[in-house]
Amino acid sequence: MKLLRVELTRFRWRRAIVLMLVAGALLTAVIGGTTLWETRPVTAEDRAAAEAQAAAEAASPQFERELAACERRPRRYMGPGATAADCEQMMPQADWFLYRSELSLAEENRDSGIGVVFILAALMIIAGTTFAGADWASGSMSNQLLFEPRRARIWLAKAGAVFVGALGVSAVILTAFWVTLYLVAEARGISTGATVQEAIRWTAGRGVVLAAFGAVGGYALTMLLRHTVGTLAVMFAYAVGGEILIASLPVEGIGRWSLGNNVFAWLFDGHEYYDPSLPCVNNGPEYCNQMALISLADGAWYLGVMLLVLGGASFLLFRRRDIP
Repeated sequence: MKLLRVELTRFRWRRAIVLMLVAGALLTAVIGGTTLWETRPVTAEDRAAAEAQAAAEAASPQFERELAACERRPRRYMGPGATAADCEQMMPQADWFLYRSELSLAEENRDSGIGVVFILAALMIIAGTTFAGADWASGSMSNQLLFEPRRARIWLAKAGAVFVGALGVSAVILTAFWVTLYLVAEARGISTGATVQEAIRWTAGRGVVLAAFGAVGGYALTMLLRHTVGTLAVMFAYAVGGEILIASLPVEGIGRWSLGNNVFAWLFDGHEYYDPSLPCVNNGPEYCNQMALISLADGAWYLGVMLLVLGGASFLLFRRRDIP
């Protein structure tokens, strides 16, 4: 326990990690602020400007020609049975120029909320990578083993510090994000039902777990490769190159093994995706269904096995390899 506290202190005060945490908080604040700004209520000034824009559009020569053509041939423009009077429906309305939608926490749960989760997960992975990589780059790993020669305890204490640190930071930032959106929605008179609130809690909770275990994965891979840049290169190649490779392989059901699909399955409690490698299932005339579903359990199994294999290899080799 004492060793874990020491590693937590080192994790907290590592400059690069502090920058990652600050960046996560700032980017989350930017996303939250942008969401609130884009969904702000329509003011009297906004509506007056929209009405003026609608009036200007209605008075334009191009619209007048279009309206006159509709009045001459209303059926061509408005459909069977239409009359010239129906062409009034073409008149520009102020609502057409009011582009803002109302704040909906249900929609944000699958939009900006997921964006925040991905940002935090990426930054926590980099934080875990940096935490391990700095020890190898500075050569301090051998010094640490002088004070604690049991390598298993060193590896586990560092992994625990990365997990606890990433878990705590992600939980605080995501909680602040959703509490802010909820309070603003309440202030605007927008009610958020219990079902939506529960869905947000589950999604945010799974996002926090994803960020924490992602940080452990980054740490484990760096302890295996002993190089920060090498770890980031491997993760980038797997995340991007792996997706491209999977999409191009002529193997039936290959989309099941996509990292992105499994991450979405974990976050969304199941994920339905299009897989062109699947045979067509005809559900109607000229209709080809090539959709597949990955359940929450399947996504958790994929991510969990990947982390266990990586962590196990890193742990075992750290105990056996020479320390420079």
